[in-house]
Amino acid sequence: MKKYLWLSAAAAAVIIGYVSFSGSGSEGAVGKSAGSYRTEAISRGDIRNTVSATGTLAAVDDVVVGAQLSGQITEVHVDFNDSVAAGQLLALIDPRTFAAQVAQAQALLDKTSADIELQKIAIKQAQVNYEQAVRNLRRVEGLVAANHISEDELDSYQTAVEVQQLAWQQAKAQLNILHATEASNAASLEQATIELERTEIRSPIDGFVIDRTIEAGQTVASSYNTPELFTLARDLSEMEIEAYIDESDIGRVMLEQRVAFNVDAFPDREFRGEVSQIQKAPQSDSGVVSYTVVINAKNRNGMLLPGMTANLEIAIDSLPNVQRVPNAALRAAQRFGDANDSEKRRGPMSMLEQLNLSNEQREILRERLPKPGSGFGRGVAQQQRQRMEQVLDEVLTPQQQELRAKLRNGQLRVGHLLVVRGGGVEKIEVKLGISDDSHTAVLEPDLTGEQVVTQIRATKS
Repeated sequence: MKKYLWLSAAAAAVIIGYVSFSGSGSEGAVGKSAGSYRTEAISRGDIRNTVSATGTLAAVDDVVVGAQLSGQITEVHVDFNDSVAAGQLLALIDPRTFAAQVAQAQALLDKTSADIELQKIAIKQAQVNYEQAVRNLRRVEGLVAANHISEDELDSYQTAVEVQQLAWQQAKAQLNILHATEASNAASLEQATIELERTEIRSPIDGFVIDRTIEAGQTVASSYNTPELFTLARDLSEMEIEAYIDESDIGRVMLEQRVAFNVDAFPDREFRGEVSQIQKAPQSDSGVVSYTVVINAKNRNGMLLPGMTANLEIAIDSLPNVQRVPNAALRAAQRFGDANDSEKRRGPMSMLEQLNLSNEQREILRERLPKPGSGFGRGVAQQQRQRMEQVLDEVLTPQQQELRAKLRNGQLRVGHLLVVRGGGVEKIEVKLGISDDSHTAVLEPDLTGEQVVTQIRATKS
């Protein structure tokens, strides 16, 4: 219910009297002139504090299947919406080049294996030659004692033994080299086999095809990045939305908050979800910083499809069937407030006044907090605030702690309203709750049936 009333002399006197009491100069000038004000009745209803954003729907368990090789697609075995099983062949890249590489690697491995067998024979032969040289040396050493051969001939036999021993050692070393070559060729064969297997593009999961980007005969190149061939999803019974939340709102978004959204395909249908992840990595676009918030949503009837744009509202706070006033009423009352009042209520002493501290708690604060004027500068003020927070954590009751938390996060604050009473306008103090775009909750006192001033227009007399 809305109505317009002309300010009576009594109403003007009430406003002028309050302004004079509060010490405001600017409002006093308005109050001394004749004027009119607009009123609206206190109402009851729901208040929902939300954050609006847009996002894109996607399947929760989707997998992009790509090609790790370059080549021509010779076969494509699945199409859009086809069901697939893990390991099922989806497409084939021309395997002839890779099959030739496998054959070449296999041939090299076979050659090395044959070389190893030959080298084993060479080692055996070197061993036989060495042993023969040793026997010859022993016979010659007996002839030297009888002076049947010279020392020079003995030296030649000793040299022959050493040469055959070195040949034997060299043959064994050569065998080790061939074993290393065999291992290298075996690794090359394994790599070539893997490359050949990669020509078969197979499904990594059970699901269905939601996207296909290739056709038979198309050439894919994976030199710099992996070509994306298919997008598979396990199912669409659950979807997720990636929404970008502005940095000014991200502080109010919490995990498990409820989300309502709709899509352009079904504008009259409201879907539900909840916040499942808040990514801390910032996204900057033209100087605007935002953060990615992931929202999970059920899709049992399959109406939601990947890629749809979701217009969503994240429910920050809500109060059902609460006493509320138009936000304009708070602005109207603020115009006639003390110029210093808002500054006082933003300071640390404002919270102390609203916590209803006992005498004992006040005494503890006086004893533990630094005395006024004990220091100057931003650092000193910050230390004093931190000290006050520590002391409050120790002395406040659980109920006071809860009240302090509400005061901090905006769920509770103190404000004023101009109420029409007895033919005049009276300014009263109220405890306010959350706000939405049009209304603010009034927690205390009970103003059922009251009329509040929402607009004042001063006129010259």
